[in-house]
Amino acid sequence: MMRLTFKTQRGRFELSRVVSIFRQYAVYLRPHRGKLIIALLASIATIGFQVLAPWPIKLIFDYVLSDKLGDHPLGAFMASIATGPQQALLWICGTILVVAFLEAISTHVRELMLAQAGQRIIGKIRQDLYAHLQTLSPTIFERRRTGDLLTRLTGDIQMLRQMLLGAVVMSTQNALIVVVMLVASFWINPKLATLAFCVMPVILYSTWRTTRQIRKATTKQRDNESFVTALAHDVLNAMPTIQAFNRQSIEHQRFCRVNRRTVRAGVKTTRLESRLYRTIAVASAAGTCLILYVGVGDVLRGTMTAGDLLVFLAYLRSIQKPTRQLAKISGQVAKATACGRRVAELFALRPEVVDRPGATTLASSEGRIGIHEVSFAYPDGTPALREVSLDIASGQRVAVVGYTGAGKSTLARLLLRFHDPNQGSITIDGQDIRGVTLESLRRQIAWVHQDTVLFGMTVRENIALGAPDATDEEIESVARRVCADEFIKSLPDGYDTLLGQDGITLSGGQRQRLALARALLLRAPILILDEPATGLDAQTRIRVEASWMASDDARTTLVICHRLVQMERFDRIVVMRSGRIAESGTHEELLRCNGEYAALFKCGRDDIRLREEERIAC
Repeated sequence: MMRLTFKTQRGRFELSRVVSIFRQYAVYLRPHRGKLIIALLASIATIGFQVLAPWPIKLIFDYVLSDKLGDHPLGAFMASIATGPQQALLWICGTILVVAFLEAISTHVRELMLAQAGQRIIGKIRQDLYAHLQTLSPTIFERRRTGDLLTRLTGDIQMLRQMLLGAVVMSTQNALIVVVMLVASFWINPKLATLAFCVMPVILYSTWRTTRQIRKATTKQRDNESFVTALAHDVLNAMPTIQAFNRQSIEHQRFCRVNRRTVRAGVKTTRLESRLYRTIAVASAAGTCLILYVGVGDVLRGTMTAGDLLVFLAYLRSIQKPTRQLAKISGQVAKATACGRRVAELFALRPEVVDRPGATTLASSEGRIGIHEVSFAYPDGTPALREVSLDIASGQRVAVVGYTGAGKSTLARLLLRFHDPNQGSITIDGQDIRGVTLESLRRQIAWVHQDTVLFGMTVRENIALGAPDATDEEIESVARRVCADEFIKSLPDGYDTLLGQDGITLSGGQRQRLALARALLLRAPILILDEPATGLDAQTRIRVEASWMASDDARTTLVICHRLVQMERFDRIVVMRSGRIAESGTHEELLRCNGEYAALFKCGRDDIRLREEERIAC
């Protein structure tokens, strides 16, 4: 495509960039072509009625008041339908009302079609972006602020409507009005029309000069707004911590600094828009004064009638209004282009892990896990696993222990294919998990994350998150297994109690039990528990652990734990250090080796003894 660029003293307005963004989202316009065509036809009808609107006023001045249309076709027509000035005035007033009514109807149809198409287009873009975000790998969200994503998903998408519909229908309508009114003005008086046309280059130059500045200022403004949203999101979610450390004034000052930058960027954008409209208004007023000076002289000399001058001035006003709107739309398009680029950046993100071509479905699994010479480093280059090999038999219960940062949780994330190993392979029942679909793989694994996540839904819906078809009896049964039934029934509406964001109204132990119930309800052949005893008291922990350590539970269980209590219940214990497997064996075998596990177990036992002594002393 030809690169059409207008150079100014302050930058460039690149039409190719606007067209590129428009093309990217044009696919969303196609399903609504019918409504957009109707809106365009209604716009054309509106233009026709605007062309007719001044002529009844001409008839009043040139026929009713001065009788200067004796030989004019309009004069002959009025004489044929009216017997006198009074009756002619009634006919003219009726015509004004009919034209105004028809113009109002066509405008209503245009606005209605644009509103319906616009809301559905924006809704579809938002749905697609939301669906796209759900396909991205977790690390992408870990590197981005939630507030920025929310701003792009809501406000930035809404701004796209100005570009997509303003560029298609409103720009076309306003351009047609300018062309039609200019043609009609040249037909009435070529000399005055030429004078009016001389103002257009000033308006166009001002538009080209300012639009790029508006786009740059809007980009900065939207970025600052995203940062404000992200900051507010972080602080509001951590309000108890903020208050506990008396950081209210510090966080308020930090918010004010960021907010001031946003305000300055918004004021700059408004100032640029105002300067553009001011220039256009002054240029239009200067053109009107020039035309009045020349036109009134022509009327006094008798070369044109007062009605002709009124019609011409009406057309001039009709040209100036859409010209200002075109300038306004160009500014809006510049702002929308900046927002469109921000949304496009999210659409351009690609998940790090995807289904391979020809990936098969992992229909059922015995739960056999094989980890073969697996090495993995995060995108920033931080190594997490080094040549890890591990075979877990079906139904085996394995504990993975080690110091913080040893790579325990990373191993679980690789099993779920949140990442793919840089080297080596992971298999389930002998099948490389990279050769199966992500959906079928994750149906075989139930996962409890160390940071419990609950949603703003009912307790019942949170437990049945992975099994929405579960019956009430199944949900309540699994809740009893993890000792959650008692506190759930004490809630205001029991299992139908609506939880706050992230289950904020529940204690840490209660949230953890709901997460365990959710995992057990899934009935997956593989169960991964990352610190499942977090937030549980000793008595509840024993009862809860019995729910997934029961002898009749045949699923393969992988438990990541720091508190080494009753470790003899595990079939196997894997000790990790610096991304490698340092030791592996049963509880008794590892104690006899007197290695790292024995040291960890001794530290854990000493910690438990100290806690017990403190409890007795109290």
